[in-house]
Amino acid sequence: MAFYADKDYTQDQEVLEKMNQVMAGNLGLEWYNARTEKIKGKPRDYRRGLTYEDLDIGSYGYSNIPEYVRDNQSMVARGSEKVGKLPDMGYLLNRKSDVWSDNVTHLYEEAKSRRWAPAVDVPWTELDKNPLAHELEAACAQVYTLLQECALVSLDFPSRWVPLVNQDFIELKSFMCAQMLDHSRLLEAFRKRALYGGAGLGRASATAEQGLKEWLWADTYPQGSVSINLSLAGLMLALYRHVAAFAPSRVDRTLMGYAMQDAARQVSYGLGCLRYHLEHQPAQATTMNQYLDETEHVMLALLGSPELLEPLIIISGGGLEREQVRAGRDAAAKFIRLAVREYLERLEAAGLAGRSGKSRLPAAVERIQIEA
Repeated sequence: MAFYADKDYTQDQEVLEKMNQVMAGNLGLEWYNARTEKIKGKPRDYRRGLTYEDLDIGSYGYSNIPEYVRDNQSMVARGSEKVGKLPDMGYLLNRKSDVWSDNVTHLYEEAKSRRWAPAVDVPWTELDKNPLAHELEAACAQVYTLLQECALVSLDFPSRWVPLVNQDFIELKSFMCAQMLDHSRLLEAFRKRALYGGAGLGRASATAEQGLKEWLWADTYPQGSVSINLSLAGLMLALYRHVAAFAPSRVDRTLMGYAMQDAARQVSYGLGCLRYHLEHQPAQATTMNQYLDETEHVMLALLGSPELLEPLIIISGGGLEREQVRAGRDAAAKFIRLAVREYLERLEAAGLAGRSGKSRLPAAVERIQIEA
């Protein structure tokens, strides 16, 4: 729905007259004595530069944001003077403990300092010098096809919520935008890798996409953050680590290394956000457990997708020969169990005590006919 200002400023004689007065040299200078706090921000470490943490001062700082932001629904920057009729932006996330994490400013700085460029930082020509066997290249292309789907969902999640987060949470919104850049870069890198080797894109996974959509469209931000920033990102981190360990080329090993550092930031925020949420709203532990009871099945939709599991077995074993498949299957079994264990450990560490005993995932994994 469109928004229209309360007047057409091309027809506002007062505005036009003020412009003429200013251009004639008659400056009003009402802004000159803005009733705001006067500070001088300085970097604590000049080698690192000026960060958001250095500006956590007085009315400009994020430490003093109240639990409920009640007095600002406009886009005005935190700490500036509010004058006149400011528009209501309709923010829906106005409670700090629904979105905040104590490490968000550190993660934002890290996202900037550790940025990389897929076009030049991945040694693509290594695949020309040492092309992979057809079955390995096809398996890689399939894995990277699915990883594109996951990266796109991880990109869509912050883009869905960032305009609904109150402007007072400036540092968080900055980090959410950095997340979008991270995942657009991963999307680019995965697509390039799938296409560079000559196998072309693989097949989409219906089970994976059904599950990803369920996670993406969570009703609340805290629930969605647990699903995307903790569950999905944690699974991706384990997967990147696994592929890096069995990488059939230096290209894949390099790419997974960069992907791991980006995923680790996402997991760190997801864990911190859930911890902060539960520390300040402990009654929400019951609600979150109920949400996870209903939605954590999605992890099996991803792990059990043939479009992921089969090529992962081929990559892990090094080919399609019987012994290679056996070795790949054993490695994949360890990966599945590790991914589920790490997921539950993170939930416990964030404050959901006893989650490991409530989850259906360990029993479901044990029913899978695998030897590890």
